[in-house]
Amino acid sequence: MSNHLTLSEKDQRIRTLSAITWIVLIASVILGFLNIQSKSWGSVIPLLSLALICAPLLWLNSKGQYILAALILGSLILLVITLNLSNGDGVRDPGILAYPILIMMGVLFFGRRAAPYFSLAAIASLAGIVYLEIHGYIHPTIGITRFNDLLPILILFLAATALIWVVVDAMENQLAHARESEAEIRAEYDLTLAAWAKVLEYRDREKEGHSHRLVNLSTQLARALGLNPQEVAHLERGALLHDIGKLAIPDEILLKPGALNDAERKLLQQHPVFAKQMLSHISFLQPAVEVAYSHHERWDGLGYPEGLKGAAIPLSARIFAVVEQWDVLTSDRPYRKAWTKEAVIAHLRENAGKIYDPDIVNVFLTII
Repeated sequence: MSNHLTLSEKDQRIRTLSAITWIVLIASVILGFLNIQSKSWGSVIPLLSLALICAPLLWLNSKGQYILAALILGSLILLVITLNLSNGDGVRDPGILAYPILIMMGVLFFGRRAAPYFSLAAIASLAGIVYLEIHGYIHPTIGITRFNDLLPILILFLAATALIWVVVDAMENQLAHARESEAEIRAEYDLTLAAWAKVLEYRDREKEGHSHRLVNLSTQLARALGLNPQEVAHLERGALLHDIGKLAIPDEILLKPGALNDAERKLLQQHPVFAKQMLSHISFLQPAVEVAYSHHERWDGLGYPEGLKGAAIPLSARIFAVVEQWDVLTSDRPYRKAWTKEAVIAHLRENAGKIYDPDIVNVFLTII
């Protein structure tokens, strides 16, 4: 079955980028006010503008658009450096401090092995600025008149690179361990669910392999409909547990050979409610509850337990309803023989738009 990681690289990058943005925000505000006090007006506007723009960037990052936020933040930092280099009263510190931040952002998106390359790029860029200053091509902003004066800054860059390497390496190792642990836990969960499904087969006297067939068909149909791997995994678990609520139904009703009376039928139709009660407190299975709870709803709104209609029925439940009906009708039951495939296909076509989602029926009929 598919494995989904709740602790993903994307989550880590969002957290790290948020931390970097906060650092830039605080540093920009502090340096901006220091420049106001020293009357270095040429740097006040770009610094405070950078601080103001950090707020919507934090919001953008919180919405998962971390790549866009990183690109904007990096561009703004470079813009502030350029503006500082273009005037004679530009502040020295933000231009220098931006380099380690840019190194960190590069490593954030390309991995720790990119740290030396970003560090060399920063050193080359700084050396180029110093060269232009010494030869009078730009106004002095960094305040270095000899290349020998670069040595302390180069040492700082190398130390920052080493620190970033260590931090990112630790983060990647921690993420790898978390991935391995979570994958092992997920595998154990899935084995447990498969065992539960086997118990349900034995109790409900389903033909052997019923759950396995439902999972396989559900997976094929979900992928044909364009569901992502995470959604497919949730559907697989829902397929395994779709009838778990029947554990709360008495044997004399569940295994009754004849027709059920009204009271018995109403009690049997409560099994989706029982399933929801059983599973709702298990966060790992929350998305799978949709299948167990809603797979007896009908497209025309005449299903149960809530009488949902059309697209109001969860997509996973609509997919599973078609798959389950196919498997049930093509299998022998104590009270009837299996239908022919042609008869089941005719039934699905006839009831598309009544019991089943017509679009799902059309796709299903192309894969069987």
